[in-house]
Amino acid sequence: MAQHVMAGGRAPQMPPLTSAPQEELDAMVAEIDEDGNGEIDFDEFVTIMGRQVNGVTPERVKAAFKCFEESGVGSGHVTMAALERALTTYGSEKLPLADARALLSLIEPDSAGRVNYVDFVNMMTGT
Repeated sequence: MAQHVMAGGRAPQMPPLTSAPQEELDAMVAEIDEDGNGEIDFDEFVTIMGRQVNGVTPERVKAAFKCFEESGVGSGHVTMAALERALTTYGSEKLPLADARALLSLIEPDSAGRVNYVDFVNMMTGT
């Protein structure tokens, strides 16, 4: 089943990702929504992730992921458990465990339960 971000709203049970006014969010959706259906599909999402937003570059995203590397996991990799802890422990809006697990279910770890975040960020940003 396809997931979409809709103008004028957000997915149910998803915490707000920004404190931007609704009008600003609607304008952003309109800018990204290439087919004009009021939703951001995956291809449109990947396009916007490739842009630099508020000074956040692929290098800065990789540096943020690097903070959650654990010894013995390997450079450029983070465990699903570390990501779960990060989502439920850090930041101004910590996710409930069930929401963190739902979000992480969208990521495919390798056979050792790791995510190669360097490849992930490169794929998402087209770098």
